[in-house]
Parts: sequence; C-alpha cells; structure tokens
Amino acid sequence: MSSSSTEQCERELATENSERELVTGATGPLDGIRILDLSQAVAGPQATMLLADQGASVIKVEPPTGDLVRLGNPDMNVGMYVNNNRGKRCLCVDLTQPGGADVLLDIARDCDVFLENFRPGVAEKLGVGFDEVRAANPDVIYCSINGFGHDGPYADRPALDPVVQALTGMVAGQASASLPFPDLVRTLVADKSTAYTAAQAITAALFARDRGVGGQRLDLCMLDATMAFYWPDGMSDLTHPDDPTLAPLRAPDVYQLVDTADGKIVYFIGNQKQLDGMWRALDHPEKLEDPDFNDMRMFHAAPDKALAASALINETIGTLSSQDIIDRMATHAIPCAPVLERHEAILDPQLVHNETLIEWDHPTAGRTRQPRPAVHFSETPSAFAPVVGRTGEHTDEILAEFGHDDASIASLRDRGVVA
Repeated sequence: MSSSSTEQCERELATENSERELVTGATGPLDGIRILDLSQAVAGPQATMLLADQGASVIKVEPPTGDLVRLGNPDMNVGMYVNNNRGKRCLCVDLTQPGGADVLLDIARDCDVFLENFRPGVAEKLGVGFDEVRAANPDVIYCSINGFGHDGPYADRPALDPVVQALTGMVAGQASASLPFPDLVRTLVADKSTAYTAAQAITAALFARDRGVGGQRLDLCMLDATMAFYWPDGMSDLTHPDDPTLAPLRAPDVYQLVDTADGKIVYFIGNQKQLDGMWRALDHPEKLEDPDFNDMRMFHAAPDKALAASALINETIGTLSSQDIIDRMATHAIPCAPVLERHEAILDPQLVHNETLIEWDHPTAGRTRQPRPAVHFSETPSAFAPVVGRTGEHTDEILAEFGHDDASIASLRDRGVVA
C-alpha cells in the first residue's frame, strides 16, 4: 500500500470514526460489581479492564509513582497504560505508610473483587493479604496473580512475558522448516493469556458466590496460565506419551509465511480438502492423483514428502501476485491473507466493516484509538467508557464515596497516605 493511499484510508477511517456514536453509559452484564484493583503492568490491569468493559466499577489503586508502565511519571498515559486501564477510576494510596492498608481494607468491605499481582508474600507484608481482606469482607473474591506460583524453585524470581514464553516451550515452538530457528512471540502473549484466564475465573467465582458458595481466593500464575494457553496445539504431540501415533498429522507445514511476486502471504492447509483445493488453485491438477504430493495421512509418516509438496506450492506462489493467489485460494476455500504492516492492518476492509476500532478524545493524550470490546451482548451491551485517569485523579471522589469526609481526606493526604 503506497503512502498516499495509506494517508487517504486513514482520513476516511478518521471520518467514519468521528461519525460513530460511542457506546457509553451502557450498564453491561457486570453492572453493580465493584472491583479493587491493585495490579500493575499488563496481566492484572488487562483482566480488570475486560471486566470494566462488561460493566464492573473498577478502582485502580496506584502508588505515588504510578503504575510501572507510566514509566515513572504519574501523569503519563502512554499507550500501554491506556490499553490496559480504560474505564477505571484512579486512587493513589501509599501502602508503605501507616494507615495505607486500612484505607484499602475500608474500601474492600464494600467491594466484590480484590485483585493484586505482587510477588509472593508482598501483599501480606503490606497488610492487604487474603486473610486481612477476607476478615474485612468474607464474601470477597480475592484474585492473586504472580509469575511462577506462591512457592517452588522459581517463586521468588521476577517473571516477565518473554521469560515465561521460554519456559513453556513457546519460543522453541516458533521454529519451522522455512524458519529453522526459535524466536519469541513479539507480543505479550503470556501476560494477555493470564489476563483472560483471570477475568474468566473472577466471573466464574462471582457466579459461584451467587449460588451460595461465598467468597474465595483465586491463585493464578503466568507460568500455569501460559502453558494452559499454549498446550492445546503447541503440545498436541506430547499429549499422549504412550501412543505416538496419536500425534498430529505433519501435512505441508500448516503455518506458512511465503513470498509472492510482490509481497508476502500466509496460508493454512489443515485438511485434505484444502490440500486438494491448493493444487487446483495453483493449476496443478495432476498432483491430485499423486500420493507423493496429495495424501495428508501419508505426510505424517514421510515428512520429506510433505516438505517436497510445500516446496512446490511455495515455489509456484512466488510466481504470482499476492492478490492473484489470494483470490485463487479464496475460490477454493483455503485460509489465506496478505501479510499487512501494522498501519495497514487497522485499515483492513473487514476490520473497518466490523467497526472494531473506535477513536475518542482524551483530555491530555489527545486523539485515542482502541478496539471496542470484542463481545457484543444483545441485552447488556458492553460499557465502553472513554476514560483513562491520571494517578490518583479520583482519590477524593472515591474516598468520599466510601465514607471519608473532607477533614479525613485532608489528614490522609497530609500524612502521605494518599495523593
């Protein structure tokens, strides 16, 4: 896509976005649920933002320096912060100061969910561990997220997304015949899979509480969540250790990134019908009767033949334009797509048609572009709230809501407990 056409598409997208009405003020399916969120970075904040989009009232608790992704500037709303904390109100409490924990425990008495992602033992040292919070509110859902678990050989180690990717086999699993070396998945897949796991677990616990179970503790670590996320396909060949015949078929490598005459495409051959369609799309009907090139089951036992088939497919694709081969594959129902640059991806016709992205004006960061909540609820539409606060922006408002008068708030501020 040329720079001029990209600029034109961006202007058109901006015009369309300006004409769309934001879905604000909706109640959402979690309307009435209160969440106290002490988490920072991505895994915890992404989880509670998903719940905020579904109607929960989320109080984001930060120390005076702000969330880690604010990069030391409590007033900064960088993209990473905005994309994990939209729709929350911001409370600043210094838990290292006497009285800090008491402020949060007072609020926790009237909350449904308490979430933290400190390293093991830190919440307890700060006076906001499970026992303290449950004593204040026996019905609370207390969600604790960490890197490797509360105990074990790695419990005290810092955990970052690429480290967890490496430990779960995900990095090694990126290698293929066409790219025979491991590499990282260059997005925070471990953090985000943990976030979605946490959000699902919290809603399940809330459902159980409504059925009389009461409050409970949810322990979740990134290592476990990421392995569970990666396992269904990434570890399918290790699922039945006593019977290797149950390993997945090794057809022409299903994850194919290949060059065309004018770009790159991705295609996926997952079954015999798609392999038949590929030979037709490439004008190689003679291969349909050749078992060396057209037998998905045989490729499992003879990977060299699978590689030969892939080589011929990719060689032929390299002689065609991207649009030509995509049209041919679409005709034969073969999953495929061009490899888009990120600035092209946001202009993709299907994404624009779906109104996946929305733009809104932030008072300090300016024009802000984000995805809408992905799920469309027919009766309880998502509560998209175009709000991202500064550190402590809503401190006075929140404290007053939970029973503090002006003198009490002033005293807490003078003592450095809140900011």
